[in-house]
Parts: sequence; structure tokens; C-alpha cells
Amino acid sequence: MSGRFISTHSVVLVLPLNIHTLPERGGSVKAATAMSRPGGGFTTLSAAASMGAHAALASPLGTGPNSSTVRQQLASAGIQLLTQELVGDIGVAIQLLEADGSMTSVVTAGVESEPSRAALDSLVLKPGDVIHISGADLAVPSAVSVLAGWGAALPASVTLVLSIAQAVEQVPVWAWKQLLRRADVVTMNVRESHALQRNLNASEPGTDIRHLMRPDASLVRRIGAKGSQVHVNEDAPFIDIPAFSAVTVDTAGVGDTHIGTMCAALAQKHSLEEACRWANAAAAIAISHESALPVPSRAQVEDVLNTGKVQPLNL
Repeated sequence: MSGRFISTHSVVLVLPLNIHTLPERGGSVKAATAMSRPGGGFTTLSAAASMGAHAALASPLGTGPNSSTVRQQLASAGIQLLTQELVGDIGVAIQLLEADGSMTSVVTAGVESEPSRAALDSLVLKPGDVIHISGADLAVPSAVSVLAGWGAALPASVTLVLSIAQAVEQVPVWAWKQLLRRADVVTMNVRESHALQRNLNASEPGTDIRHLMRPDASLVRRIGAKGSQVHVNEDAPFIDIPAFSAVTVDTAGVGDTHIGTMCAALAQKHSLEEACRWANAAAAIAISHESALPVPSRAQVEDVLNTGKVQPLNL
């Protein structure tokens, strides 16, 4: 029987701005704006739900208008909300999208930065559930102790997926160590991998990411146009999972789409290698169109898996 995908990855309202290039400090550039949309944890959960997983959000929403908009879109995507609303509203993320597809973000904090340990402890977890904690939330001082403590105490009957995220340098090393020791799967891109390794070594020379993890835990590296690499356990070789053919249009939300699709496949009892094949296919679709939304459908992902490339009708 399939487990649920439960994510604590917080949801914010995203305002994407398309620019030719980043301005120099103190400078200015013209930008074309798109419609605001929910981002962060919403993309991850939507990708999982689109693959047929039972997806649920375990991050707070508020009473404000941004939260109301997101709550409606969660319901439309078939995503369950597990937490009670807080007085206030969620934060906003400004995304600067350059012509080459790269993205820089500026994020404000709202009620999503105030998770409750009591609320998380009250969740009824079931064997086979896949739990996701994002490094983006560990960079928030008001959230890191709650999420790291709860994640480290999760029962062995559930799978903990830890994603490292862009803000890796802002997360206290003690939190990484605490969660790396419990995580069943750790996923990161190349930049995040190097940054985390530097931070660990700065704290304690000679410390390696893999050595902090359990021998039976798995590591996933997302390596852009080359796809991803899987290290199933400490004694196994790295396995290359090739990327699928696609034209890069917009990198916003591609990592979140990869993580959500991978977690959905894991919740549906696929092997990690197969889950990453599905995730690579979803990422190829996501990178081929502007905006992180809509997330790829299961039919689109299956088409890429069968043909090896993103077809024009998927764009």
C-alpha cells in the first residue's frame, strides 16, 4: 500500500520578474512581470500530487489574503492541509529570472516561518509515509530548532527526505548534523553539495556529508543537464541517471519539481533509481516552459520516459 507524501516545506507567494541580467549593486534594470503564484512547498506538493501521491502540507498558513489564495489552490491540486491557520499571512518571494534561465530569489518571512513542534508532534504518521524537510526552512532562525528536532525524532517506520536548498550557508551546522544522521534520503544540486561540504569542514575539518549519514541512507545529487546521481548506500557505487532531452527556458521550481516527483515515486514503492528517472523526466518538462506551474502531469512524465525527450505538445 502506498504511503503519503507529507512536506513541511513552507509555502510563500511568488512574484517572478523576467530580466535580461542582474543589475550591478545600486543599479537598476527593467523587468517584465508575470502573475503571482504560490511557490516553494506548493510546487513540491503539486508535483507529488500530479504523480498520483496522497500529498499533504504540514507547514502553517495564515488568515491573510495570500494564504487564502494558496489554500484555494492547494484544494484545487488535491493537497491536504494538516496544520491549523495562524493569525497573519505567508511571506513573499521575488524571483529574478535572467535570460539564460538562471534564478536569484529574495524572500520575506511570514507565518510559514513559525512551525509549531506541538502541531508537528500531533500528526498521526503511518508506516510508509515519506516526510520531506527543506533546507530553505532550516535557514529561518524561528523554524530551525523545531524542524531539526522533530525530523531527528521521526520513527524509523517513515522515510525522511532532506533537501539541502539554496540557503545552505545560512543553516546552522548543528542542524545539518542532526538531520543528516536521521535522513533516509538526502537530495541536493552540485552547488548545494559543495556549499554544505565547505560548511561542515569549516566547523570540523575532515567532516564529510556521507560520513554523517547512516551507512544504509541514500544520497541524490542533481547535476543539471547531466541528470542526477544516486548513491544508494555507503558501500554502493554512484549510479548515473541520465537527463532527458529538453530546451532550457526557465529554471524556477525545477529542483522542487524533481524532489516532489522523486518523493511521490518513493511513496508509491518505486526504487530510488526509478524514482530519480521519473524525477529527471519531470524536471525536463519543468525546465522547458516558463514558470514552475503548471507542474508536469503523470501522462507527460510517462511520455518523456518512453520517448527520451520532451515533445512539443508538452511545452
